[in-house]
Amino acid sequence: MPEQKIKTEINCRNIAPISSLNKEISSSSLKFGVFANNGSGKTFISRMFRLTEKSEELELDEEGNSPTDKLITLGEKSGNFNFKITDKQGSISEQFDISLNKQDTPTIPQTNYFFHVFNEDYVEDNLRSLDYDKDDEIDGFILGKVNIDLSDDEEKLGKIEKEGKDLATQIESEINTYISDKIDDIQNIKRLNEYKELDFQKIVKSVDKQSYEIEKSYNELIEDYNKIKSVPENLQDIGEVNTIEIDLEMLNVIKESCAKEYSLSTLAEDFKEKIKSKQIFIETGVSLMENESNDCPFCEQNLENDALNLIDNYNKYLNDVESTTIKLFKDYKKSLENSKNEIDTINTSNVKKINLFNAYKDKYIPSSADIELSNLSITNLSSELQKIIDKIDSKLKDISQSIIIDEDILESIEKYETILNGEIESNNKEIRKINKKKNSISDENLSIRKLLCKRTLDDLILEHKTNIKSLEELRKDFTALKAEIAKKKEQEKISRKKKVASTIKTVLNYFFADKYTLDEESFRLTFNANILEKKQAKDILSAGEKNIVAFAYYIGDTHLKVESEDDYKKLFFIIDDPISSMDFSHVYTVCGVIRDIKKILDKVDRERLMIFTHNNDFMRILSSNNIVDKKLLLSNGELTDFNNNLTVPYITHLFDIYKIARKGEVPTHTTANSIRHIIETLTKFDKIEIHTESISEYIKTNIPNETKSYTLINDLSHGGWRTEQAPITNDDYKEICELVVKHIEGKFKGQVAYCENMC
Repeated sequence: MPEQKIKTEINCRNIAPISSLNKEISSSSLKFGVFANNGSGKTFISRMFRLTEKSEELELDEEGNSPTDKLITLGEKSGNFNFKITDKQGSISEQFDISLNKQDTPTIPQTNYFFHVFNEDYVEDNLRSLDYDKDDEIDGFILGKVNIDLSDDEEKLGKIEKEGKDLATQIESEINTYISDKIDDIQNIKRLNEYKELDFQKIVKSVDKQSYEIEKSYNELIEDYNKIKSVPENLQDIGEVNTIEIDLEMLNVIKESCAKEYSLSTLAEDFKEKIKSKQIFIETGVSLMENESNDCPFCEQNLENDALNLIDNYNKYLNDVESTTIKLFKDYKKSLENSKNEIDTINTSNVKKINLFNAYKDKYIPSSADIELSNLSITNLSSELQKIIDKIDSKLKDISQSIIIDEDILESIEKYETILNGEIESNNKEIRKINKKKNSISDENLSIRKLLCKRTLDDLILEHKTNIKSLEELRKDFTALKAEIAKKKEQEKISRKKKVASTIKTVLNYFFADKYTLDEESFRLTFNANILEKKQAKDILSAGEKNIVAFAYYIGDTHLKVESEDDYKKLFFIIDDPISSMDFSHVYTVCGVIRDIKKILDKVDRERLMIFTHNNDFMRILSSNNIVDKKLLLSNGELTDFNNNLTVPYITHLFDIYKIARKGEVPTHTTANSIRHIIETLTKFDKIEIHTESISEYIKTNIPNETKSYTLINDLSHGGWRTEQAPITNDDYKEICELVVKHIEGKFKGQVAYCENMC
């Protein structure tokens, strides 16, 4: 059965120069080498991975532009990057998606792996901006593994976590269903802060808080909500009730007038009685008669002497004290009767207002449902006024008699008036309130919606309290056990700062031995054991050395991405052209560092690499040394398998001369070129500098020192031979090829063994 492969999917849409890329890669490991020319989009891919590191919160600038706008293809408004890994067992070990939109900050997803990215942005953010000094603000520890078995605790923790998650999911589902069914359809209710309290986590935290204790049930509140919605658009205000106004000063005058004894007229009593019974009529007639006129104002007949005498008697009486006094008391009586009638009218009006108020509150304004307007008890006040009227009637019968009105009656009238007006004002106050509610029905609507949310919260807590309490206990158990496990793990802690420094020193040693290193105390570079001053490194380091230091810092910063030793298992290195401006010898060293990354970082158990480069030799070395497992070419927005022969011509040339030396194949016109390439490559490994003298020196030093062999190899490695020499035969070629193969077999036995297996 063939070995199952890892499947890696990369999808890009509108990511800078890449308009559309969809590639599924099959590989034995997650060690990728990607060759790409400048401008092909490799750096932009590395930047998409770098977004997952979330080193800082992304924010829009003052003009509303996002820092990720530059990652979107010119002329487009959005872009997308998707990365997915399916392991050999068919399980998804990583999958994330990042969507970019112009002038908007993206949501950065959680990833299973810790992507650690080296590119120009890393160098700019972590070195150039700091003048190539290393940031020493590194705190905390990395938790190591203690030499105790925590498997039982971990298993128990897992069970508690699963039980808690299952219970939480059940409660949350039931709560969400209840909310969706009960109140989500109510208009604009989701905007309320009270609605936001119906979040599952907030409900869990509120379980022990005092409830809102809403008196009305959910159904009653819904009924009230529907009442409010039914309020007519032009519903009239309820009018206010008039207050009672008794002229207390007049009552005091009446009291004094009744107590006074008035003189009686001398006219006959029967005549006075007739006048009293028709006094208004008579007064009116007399007032209508013109001066010295003898005509009746009503029938216009001429008045005889008897009639005129009678009118004189009328005038005499009307001008008499008795007449004016009786008229005065009749006016008093009429005024008091009007007051009684007005009180009755006010009482009737109050009853009507009560009925209308009750109709409004029952049909439209439920918040006023408990308000009751007062009925007016006017009997006492009317009775007291009637007492004074009765006194006036007694006075009218005999004005010469003193009629006493008790002061208590006046005090009672004032008291009852005050009480009734207080009740009227109380009613009017409630009438004003209900009118205001009616005219601000949106506020009433808001109030009911808030009450519905509070009632719902109370109901949910009551219904789920037992399960929530169980969930709290599980969470407490989980937290306690997790803390206990963490405490055990903390028995071995590694200083993060020391780990970073140690790793940087190790990587720098690969390149410089003791020339450059890092002082662990000051966190500054040292040059020949001298600690550099602040900002001095940028002036001392060459361009290539700066990139080496940047790469060393990058490897050291790996420790900043982990919290515990287990996190090292999740690392995924994204490296974009780390060899810029480096001497060729340092390119080999970079490859050595990448190859040894497990040893350097100590806790990494499996390399996950994606290395981007536009350097042909770098790609060749990565490939030939099996530092990468899968070779890819990024070109014209496509990822394709890379032709290994283009980057590893050395091994192909070695195959050719091995076959001539050991397999009997006949030399061809390319054999000389193969020998030349092999000698140049061996020289690079040994002497680094490539020129005529170093190649010749290498041949002299490493090939048997006899004239023919040296001359032939030297000539062939330069692409020809001298004209005075005889032509090279097939046997000469075979001999030379064997000498070269033997030399390689002595120094690099594995290369010849590889040829034996492959040829």
